[in-house]
Amino acid sequence: MELHLKKRIVGAWLTVTALLVVAPIVLDGSRTYQLLETTAPEKPDVPAWASESYERQVRKEIEEVASGEAAKAIAMPPVTVAERDELPVQGVSPDRTAMDADNVPYAWTLQIGAFSQRANAHRLRDSLRNDGYKAYVQEFPEEGITRVYVGPQLRRSDAEAQQTKLKQRADIPDVYLRRYQAES
Repeated sequence: MELHLKKRIVGAWLTVTALLVVAPIVLDGSRTYQLLETTAPEKPDVPAWASESYERQVRKEIEEVASGEAAKAIAMPPVTVAERDELPVQGVSPDRTAMDADNVPYAWTLQIGAFSQRANAHRLRDSLRNDGYKAYVQEFPEEGITRVYVGPQLRRSDAEAQQTKLKQRADIPDVYLRRYQAES
């Protein structure tokens, strides 16, 4: 036989053998959908807040914080020192709760005192709390003062009643009624 013919016969024999081995595997189909076993947990559901638009918003907020714009937006409004009682709001009954133009309820607080020593302010606050008042302090580091307040009350009449009781105490010389403004 010629060499060329021998190569063709061997090639045909190898092709037929390969087809006989591979064809049942491919045509059977049972092995193509066989899943591999794994110990990896399932992929969790993506929460609604984890979106690309949310990430862009967070990046924008971080840039605002870094630039100082956010600090300007949330800066606390200046708190004035009460020298006398604030006048009642026109059209708002002192024994009722009402909303202002910004849809914020009117609330009233009592300015009790201002202390340069923080410990003295906290001592008075704690004394007032022991007597059942809702007392709090507000610090003003620029001025070096800590102020003590009682309240807030939603009705001016309740705040005035507290003012009358507090004026009777010997350790509190002046009690001024003023509108409460939340810090944030």
